[in-house]
Amino acid sequence: MNKKDIPTELQNRLDEFHVEVPEIPAKSRLERLANWVYAPAKNPMNLLGIKGNSITGLILLPLIFVLVLSCTPIFL
Repeated sequence: MNKKDIPTELQNRLDEFHVEVPEIPAKSRLERLANWVYAPAKNPMNLLGIKGNSITGLILLPLIFVLVLSCTPIFL
């Protein structure tokens, strides 16, 4: 639909409204890259569900990982 297809009554009603759109400057590639580089990193302990006070999880998970890695050559 272009401007010619709009009835004059509707066009007059639409012309009554004035909207001010603020100009938002676009970020440059360098700014976007800097925001990505300096974004805070995710804590890898949260992915494993280990809390800061969970000593057993901090000790058992690496041991299980080492045991699994050491057993894989036997089964291959």
